[in-house]
Amino acid sequence: MKTKLVVAVIASFFLLVAGAQAFHWHLGYGQAKHASKEFAEVACNHEHVCTGYGLGSCQRASDSRIDCEIGLFYADQPQVGEEVECNLMLHWGVDHSGTLALKNAGKPHCFKVT
Repeated sequence: MKTKLVVAVIASFFLLVAGAQAFHWHLGYGQAKHASKEFAEVACNHEHVCTGYGLGSCQRASDSRIDCEIGLFYADQPQVGEEVECNLMLHWGVDHSGTLALKNAGKPHCFKVT
């Protein structure tokens, strides 16, 4: 009888552990939006030809993933007043410990702005 009880307790423990590992972290919209703004600011400050940056819309892809678009502006021909805008999609998620992590950055889409 004690053996069955011990086996049942151990089996219950493993079921609880498996359930805890399957827990789905929820990513806050504000977290992703703020992190995108910081990412754009740092990226622009590290490039001397960057003239500005902007934050586009953010879309929830799942409970643990939010995609945000940022724009970086570059002076193409300053004497003519032309700029190049490069838009980039950032895919934010959570890592195994539940903290915000940049999972992927898409390819930039660049075009001239007059």
